[in-house]
Amino acid sequence: MAVLSPPSPPQPVLGLPVDASTLARLHGAACIICGDRSGSLTPAGYVYTSSGSGWLGWAVAACPRHREAQ
Repeated sequence: MAVLSPPSPPQPVLGLPVDASTLARLHGAACIICGDRSGSLTPAGYVYTSSGSGWLGWAVAACPRHREAQ
């Protein structure tokens, strides 16, 4: 029987614990790039954090200025 290697972690990876500002970014309440909470935020993909036993995916958002930087 072949032994399978664990998958490599998705990118980008952020470490936990995080401060309140980073948590707002992970929850999509602030721009993932600059942390701006004003204006309209749009979906910007996912970032991943390690939970120690696996990976947690977070749906993040970007402000109008950083939409193109995704």
